[in-house]
Amino acid sequence: MRRNLYLISIFLLLTFTLPAGFISCEREAKKAPKRDTDFTYRDFEQVVDSIDKYYIDKNINKNRAFTDAAVYSVMTLPHPMYLYPESYFAEREKYEEKEEMFPGKSFKISPSDKFVLFDPDYDQVEKIQKEKIKKNENKKLSDEELKTLIEKEKIRKSVLAAKWEEINFTKKDFDRVITYVKDNLSTYKVPVLKGLSELDNDLQEDSEEEKKEFGMEQVFLAAANGYLNSLDPHSSVFLKEMWEESMAKISDGSFEGIGAILSGGGTRDVIVESPLEGSPAVKAGVRSGDIIIAVDSKIIKGQSLDKVVKKIKGKKATKVVLTIKRKGNTAHLDIEVIRDKITIKNVTYHLLKENPQIGYIKLTGFVKAPGEEPVDSQIVKGLRALEEEAKNNGKEMKAVVLDLRNNSGGYLDLAVDIADMFIPKGLIVSTKVPNRLSSDDQYASKEDITKLPLVVLINAKSASASEIVASAIQHHGRGLLLGERTFGKATVQRLIDPLPGNDDYVLKLTNSRYYAPSGKTIQVVGVSPDIELSEEADGSFPFRYREEDMWNHLPKIPHEGVAKSKFNIDAIKAYVKKNGKADAFLKQHASDAIKPDFMLVRAVDYIEGFLNSK
Repeated sequence: MRRNLYLISIFLLLTFTLPAGFISCEREAKKAPKRDTDFTYRDFEQVVDSIDKYYIDKNINKNRAFTDAAVYSVMTLPHPMYLYPESYFAEREKYEEKEEMFPGKSFKISPSDKFVLFDPDYDQVEKIQKEKIKKNENKKLSDEELKTLIEKEKIRKSVLAAKWEEINFTKKDFDRVITYVKDNLSTYKVPVLKGLSELDNDLQEDSEEEKKEFGMEQVFLAAANGYLNSLDPHSSVFLKEMWEESMAKISDGSFEGIGAILSGGGTRDVIVESPLEGSPAVKAGVRSGDIIIAVDSKIIKGQSLDKVVKKIKGKKATKVVLTIKRKGNTAHLDIEVIRDKITIKNVTYHLLKENPQIGYIKLTGFVKAPGEEPVDSQIVKGLRALEEEAKNNGKEMKAVVLDLRNNSGGYLDLAVDIADMFIPKGLIVSTKVPNRLSSDDQYASKEDITKLPLVVLINAKSASASEIVASAIQHHGRGLLLGERTFGKATVQRLIDPLPGNDDYVLKLTNSRYYAPSGKTIQVVGVSPDIELSEEADGSFPFRYREEDMWNHLPKIPHEGVAKSKFNIDAIKAYVKKNGKADAFLKQHASDAIKPDFMLVRAVDYIEGFLNSK
């Protein structure tokens, strides 16, 4: 249901981009101690006041903001309702799929209202959803189908926004909706969606902690996030406790589990994408491509990936039994895995097996972990260790790979420091705040940590701080970029901690844009590699969700000129065509227990082409 999609969007707002100059990170965390909190109408008003003072755009559409605030306030109820302009509701079959138009009743708070509240019949909704899951079981949408769905949803939202504009929904209307919710809260406090996430089984959801009773705090908080969501996808207000947990995630990048990357869930199979090298999963015999059918003899069909992961994780030295379906096996396999502590580091490094004269450094986030050695220092230490290892092997390093794939960002100043490690001189990034005459320009000022040829790996999940580093390296011709176009987020958020008048909450607001050294903003367009390389086994480039697909994102700013690579790309490609070994390697290792890193394997050919061509 759309309500689930909206709640997922709210969650992503809290994890994708965080403080001022901080552009994102997400890891497993220790729980912060629970405390009594409250979020009132006054706090909602404080969010609105802070937006007026600090938001990047001083000309926001307040009617639209109050509309989204009202929509979120009724949608977040345990018994969710939907708010529509009356004119849209009367003809919504033009814009919505038939299977999404659930039965229910509509009503007005006041006879003169030009908007209606819609209350679905959730008994009927559950039956419809059950049939839908059976019909679409394990169906995977093609790229074209997925793009079509996104475009249809954009059109629907555009029409809906236009209809709201027509009826001129104001703050007074928002207040009346809030008053109605408050007066009738007891009617809508009984959850109705519990059965919709696990329709095909009778498993009960585990509850590890006592949930706080739903009240107006959640309603006002949802309203505030609705107001913020009308501005852009990266502004939000959330519990300070969540921020503290985020910091704990950074300082303790570890969890206890089996050590495997999973995908799927819901109507799709839960698949082991790749067990981590040396992990309990590998030791127990779990292989890339395995389909998980059950966890501890409990069927997981229809469950979300988050719930499956929660069931698999557990205390170190405890066991979990995975029932596996494996290609080539007619019978299901029960694999017992003994959980252990899995540690994920911000910086990892090694010499490439395919070519031990190439040093590889992976950076997972631009973070500042309390009590931990700074990330930039870790990179220097890693590089020196690789140089020493190569020297001891009798062959000095010839090149360095900086892997920024799946790195969703972090602190802006740390991105500048890391870019400065590789760029001899010149502009790294400009940050511009509206109505400020001059930009904040950051230049390279330190001695480079290496003169070796540099290659940077990027993909669609490389965002913000990663894009700053990649664009600066590319602009100055310091390194060759390989991979996929990046995410395309070039906005900076300011963290207001705490929210004025409420020490339990913090507010994150977009207050500036950053620009690449070329003068163009990376917003929406992202950073394009010098040479495209696929992460897929078949070499394809499937649809990737990026900033451009997010609703209400800040638009791109047109910029003349096309970036031209500083390297002889044709010569590099010609070398690979003649001498490349990746295809043969990947074919030989197609059935390995640990899935090969397809992009990295392919990149080795291009790195050698880079080193052997002029």
